[in-house]
Amino acid sequence: MLLCHISFRSSSDSHWHPGLKRAMETTLTHPRVFLEIRNSTQSGHLVFGNFPENYSELQVTLGLSSIHLRTAEKCMNIDLPVGVRIVPPSCRSLQYITGDGLHMRLQVQIDRPAELFPTVMATLEAQTSYVFRCQTCGQSVLKKQMFQRVLPLPSGNWNDLVEHWCCHPDPFAKKLQPKLDDCLLGDTFLLVNVASIDETAVHEEKANQSEASQSTDDTRTHLVQMPKENNAVVCTRCKKVLGDVTSSDTIKFYVTEVLVQPLTSKALKRQIYERSLFVETVIAGRLMELSSTQSTFRFCIQGHDGKTYILLWLLNSDTMLVRSHKDPNSHFAAVDKDTVKPESSLKLCEANNVVKVLYHPCLNGRNKKVQEKWEKNIGVHCMTLPVNTCLELLLILASCTASLPPSLQSMNSFKVSFLKLD
Repeated sequence: MLLCHISFRSSSDSHWHPGLKRAMETTLTHPRVFLEIRNSTQSGHLVFGNFPENYSELQVTLGLSSIHLRTAEKCMNIDLPVGVRIVPPSCRSLQYITGDGLHMRLQVQIDRPAELFPTVMATLEAQTSYVFRCQTCGQSVLKKQMFQRVLPLPSGNWNDLVEHWCCHPDPFAKKLQPKLDDCLLGDTFLLVNVASIDETAVHEEKANQSEASQSTDDTRTHLVQMPKENNAVVCTRCKKVLGDVTSSDTIKFYVTEVLVQPLTSKALKRQIYERSLFVETVIAGRLMELSSTQSTFRFCIQGHDGKTYILLWLLNSDTMLVRSHKDPNSHFAAVDKDTVKPESSLKLCEANNVVKVLYHPCLNGRNKKVQEKWEKNIGVHCMTLPVNTCLELLLILASCTASLPPSLQSMNSFKVSFLKLD
């Protein structure tokens, strides 16, 4: 189906040397492809650009699984990933935006629904053998690989709700701590008994103690959670911080720092993911799970020092994102060079299941007023991570934002980003 026939005209066209104009028309750079698909509605927002406006004309044709671009003397096919098909007659709202390229809305069909794997917080079971490794270097950190009990902890802000539940002194003042062979699951961490730790694999590093601080408004006092004891648990091999010592007999491991896999009878093949990809997929998975189980969509990403680093608003979790690898700004992983196709056919598009988020950075006092409002809002969920991981996450978000078409990089006062689920 011929979608459009676009002519770029300049008032200075008549002054161009014919040979120079012909040379520019025969140079068709690889376009930047961006296709955001909502699985629930099978609708898509397609943007392709990175072609200069000095073409005398550009013809765009949509096929079921490809986009065909043609100039006067050059043509190119952009093949979509297997299983992603366009419904050409559904194209509407065709618009050219300077700096972005061509925007259009259309219907997209996906052959099979995506199979997403839950995070370790949703799959960890008692009486099952697991291996706990440092995500950075792969060193095993536990003596025992099996727990007798795996129990969920209350949600991260349960302490703030106690005053509404009880008319007498807090009955939960004593911390919930794991017994021997127990594992307690928090939002972003696991608590294990210190007796389960392999002391040759991790050691404790002393740190300055900090105390809980309070911020007060006209109606009530809000507790900003800051650890009273934040001695770090560090991998002896790579010196990576894996968690905290929360008490004399309890160790906290953050799910962004340890790799947990079932220990099967077959030889375990350890998967060491690229660090940024591991953090991205774990955080995206937890956002989706928490929004589903607790009906919360706004999150304060706090460091273990008690400071807020990012305000995150989960917009949707049923999105598939298709991007071209030829995009020099793309934050997606590069394809093996053996898969590169001839210039006449651009097949290097990758589809990923993602969550779409809005976010505010909170470094150096930025967005202070919004931060204070969110921290006082009981409907906002707090997620605690190591400080360095908060900064890594902020870089991941900012990198993705910078790779989006300029007109899609912000929404109201928030920045827009995507986090991969697979």
